[in-house]
Amino acid sequence: MVEQTNAPIKLNTSIKIMMPRSYVTEDDKKFKCTCCGESWNTQKSHFCKTASPLYQSNNGYLTICNDCRDKYYYQLVDLYNGNEAHAVKHICQQFDIIFHIDALTASRQISVDRSRISHYLAKKNLGQTARIGATYIDGMKYDYENQLSSVISSKEQTKNDNVAVTATAIDRWGVGFTEADYKNLDDHYKMLKKNNPNADNNQEIFIKALCNINMLMIRALNKGDSKEYSSLVEQYSKTFKQAGLRTIEEKDSSNDEVFGVTLATISQYTPEEFYKDKKLYSDWDEIGEYFDRHVCRPMQNIMTGSDIRDKEFFVPEDEDDE
Repeated sequence: MVEQTNAPIKLNTSIKIMMPRSYVTEDDKKFKCTCCGESWNTQKSHFCKTASPLYQSNNGYLTICNDCRDKYYYQLVDLYNGNEAHAVKHICQQFDIIFHIDALTASRQISVDRSRISHYLAKKNLGQTARIGATYIDGMKYDYENQLSSVISSKEQTKNDNVAVTATAIDRWGVGFTEADYKNLDDHYKMLKKNNPNADNNQEIFIKALCNINMLMIRALNKGDSKEYSSLVEQYSKTFKQAGLRTIEEKDSSNDEVFGVTLATISQYTPEEFYKDKKLYSDWDEIGEYFDRHVCRPMQNIMTGSDIRDKEFFVPEDEDDE
């Protein structure tokens, strides 16, 4: 039955829903079926009881009689190419009745004089289905919350239309989290990246770590564990400071700044000591060498009377001229 429920919908488009109608009006009784037109003095045994607020002013009964309900159900089974699960779900959605796999499975054994939908409506008041709720929306809420708490164990699950997790999220965070976890991770990641668009590879590691800590903070908060939450907040704060990130959106103004200021900004977020080869970046733009050759050297010659020549722009004196 689970297979039928999860099976793709295949419709027999040749089926036309046709319902019988009674034109007898002279002896109409108090309660009339809005489909066939038959009427009775009592609703019980002729109409199905429902907890939907849509029928509260009708004494909590559907407005179509049980016979019309069954005839409609059988035509829906034909419409869905024999898939009874889809037919039951269709009726549940149309008349605001809870749909759940437990009640559907329990209604498999049907008697000759009772339709599958009639048996389902009786079973929905028992066990797990009754604990979930009574209306179709109650079932939707349960399925949604249950789906959010289910763990994604493989990347293949992202191909399921019912899973809101993307393959990119799996690549970034790995498997083993729930849909709610992935949403929290991605939302916090986007916020940090928006505020720090120029984050380097080192800061990217810190950003992902902060996202994981934030997810654990949310879990602790939901559990009401104040001690764990406080510990995680402290850890988050330390990691954030260590990463050198910003809490407000960072504007890239490098095009409006002189070259030296841009270098200072780069140095602030990616200190030179992070590099393995210290000499490689010690004077990569040769500004230091330029200053020594063309500023310090001439000044030394002027102040001390020395005759230090530039190592490149130096023309030696011809010994023959002496």
